[in-house]
Amino acid sequence: MSSSFRKRVTANQPRLPPATKINPHNAQLLISTGVPSLDDLLGGGLPVGGVLLIEEDRKTGYSNTLLSYYSSQAIAAGHKLCVVNADQDVDLATQIPGWASVSREPSTPKRTESATEQQSQDGGGKDGSAVDDAMKIAWRYKNLPKVNREGNEGSTISASSKADETPFCERFDLSMRVPRDVIEGANVEIIDCQMLAEMASTRHGGNMYKCVLDRIAALIYDGYSSLRAQPPNSERGILRIELCSLGSGFWRGDSDTSILQFLHALRGLLRYSYAACVVSFPAHLYEDAGTRLPIVRRVEHLCDAVIELESFEGVYATPSDIVARQAKGDADAKQEYHGFVRIRKLPRLNSLTASMGRLSLLNTGGGSANNLAFRLRRKKFSIETYHLPIEGGVSERRLPSKNDELQPQSRKTTDALGGGCHNSDKISF
Repeated sequence: MSSSFRKRVTANQPRLPPATKINPHNAQLLISTGVPSLDDLLGGGLPVGGVLLIEEDRKTGYSNTLLSYYSSQAIAAGHKLCVVNADQDVDLATQIPGWASVSREPSTPKRTESATEQQSQDGGGKDGSAVDDAMKIAWRYKNLPKVNREGNEGSTISASSKADETPFCERFDLSMRVPRDVIEGANVEIIDCQMLAEMASTRHGGNMYKCVLDRIAALIYDGYSSLRAQPPNSERGILRIELCSLGSGFWRGDSDTSILQFLHALRGLLRYSYAACVVSFPAHLYEDAGTRLPIVRRVEHLCDAVIELESFEGVYATPSDIVARQAKGDADAKQEYHGFVRIRKLPRLNSLTASMGRLSLLNTGGGSANNLAFRLRRKKFSIETYHLPIEGGVSERRLPSKNDELQPQSRKTTDALGGGCHNSDKISF
């Protein structure tokens, strides 16, 4: 009597989109923001179908650095990218960092069984490698990668999916740029200030929010909606949306609540799609006498994850301090933090609790959950746990001088000769 148990092999499972992974906490599909430390704060990555809000810092452009990582990661992963910027023109060739990782080699194609049998019949290699490939092995070892003599993983026995070939997060170098021909060959759509003004002049009475929402809805319905059946033997794609300085003075709407209506409709579209959105929001423009207006809290409520970049230059420093900081050497600049990272809200899609506490390495629990800072070095942007600097600095070697070493000996000699009363300190005896 044969058993009805059948092993569920990888070949029969639906393939994941490239450069994605599953969150083990809530089974949510994740994509990378391009910054590994930011992915760690979000619980492994940005959930597909979610909205990440980045509250911009004052007087500096660190939020634009995070957006450039997001754009470069989309091109490296082969995802569809839609960039909307109502403030300025967009030129990705001069704004996003290039990836510093070694180019991936194409996977070796799998030989068919008939070709393997033909080689074994013809007497194939001298060491009998063709016969070894045709051998049947246990199902639990069938999908494991082969390891060559040097200890590196080679081609797998079963056909590997494209998601396994594409890394989840690339390594980027801020001193490099993506070649222009690579950007032209990528699936990128840019809506800059001029195009957005033309769209608003002919539709929706000049409401830019509705024009952008219509274009995002058309992109989702064009192949990124989860409500439509996927054709057989096809692979899902990911749509990445980037909204720069949403709610600034260049965005025109019907009323003061146009941004709230836009975010509410946007989140409803993303919930049933293979798309994710990152929004930068100038929260400092919505203040009255140093106090934030209630609309900022409502904007945060309509997003799935909210972080704030609070730079030292924009809050605590004067213009002269900013110039002095920029004039410092590389050795001093590497040891300094550039600002704080405030976590306002964490993603909770498909779960009642955020997965950051279980999966994050930066979150140690207790009162240090918000004790985070960021650094912008010459080649990378990173988020770290904030620590006070070492007293005296780490660039100087604090060694005792020869006079300090000889002083205790001379003091002992003086005390032995009865000259201790000559000490200048009045309370010493």
